[in-house]
Amino acid sequence: MDTLYVTDLDGTLLTPDSTVSPTSVKIINELIGQGLRFSVATARSPYTALPILSELDLRLPMAFINGVFIYDPVSGRELARNLVPRETAAAAIDVLLSRGLRPLVFTIAADGHHRIHYLGEQNPSEQHFTAVRLARGDQRFRLVTGFEQALTEEILTVIAIDTPVRIEPALAELPEDVYAHLGPDRDVPGYAWLELCHPLANKGDAVRFIREHVSATRLVCFGDNANDLPMFAIADSSYAVANATEAALAAATGTVGPNDADGVARHLRAAWADLA
Repeated sequence: MDTLYVTDLDGTLLTPDSTVSPTSVKIINELIGQGLRFSVATARSPYTALPILSELDLRLPMAFINGVFIYDPVSGRELARNLVPRETAAAAIDVLLSRGLRPLVFTIAADGHHRIHYLGEQNPSEQHFTAVRLARGDQRFRLVTGFEQALTEEILTVIAIDTPVRIEPALAELPEDVYAHLGPDRDVPGYAWLELCHPLANKGDAVRFIREHVSATRLVCFGDNANDLPMFAIADSSYAVANATEAALAAATGTVGPNDADGVARHLRAAWADLA
């Protein structure tokens, strides 16, 4: 009962069509009802993650945007909010623009609405990012010519989407008080995402916060990509799904089935049976 299980979403718990399968919902809800302590740490925002997770009986705090938010689904309140300071965001945006990159600035406006300020799309990865979300009715996007308005709002993260060779020169020029994560775009090969957040907005610190909050003595994590490595590093056991990146497979202590075959849920069921 003192073990906390935490899973990533995209590429890990979610199917390739970005849903929790009926099988996974059934298995996980049954286990939670029996006492499984289960949570989520995702790069997704609450805006897109909560609807996807609506059928799961989640009771423990969850991490969104890699730890920008720690959210309690029972009380419906935030336990932590790690925002990027405006001065840091402005400096990071200047670096990205100077390198010919096109920042996307994720914010919360004064009216409480989430926004994505962006300059438009030029490469296939940017086009895929916006097209998929707009097709699902995402209302956050604001096409802009500059980021003056964004810098007056609460800043969640700044990202750039391009090829690694174009992004990497910017890394050494970024402000010191920002957490930078560079990982591949799994949907558009050859491209990568650079995500810039508050230093505590990473899955390692986020999951540590959750573990301490629920007084768990053991931590087991599941993931598939580079942004899962910080929580793998602090876990007692870590599992990469079979479809994970090479980096995640190498860092994990074990492997479970792929995301299109309910790998996480089936492993949880087997592990829970062993404890019974």
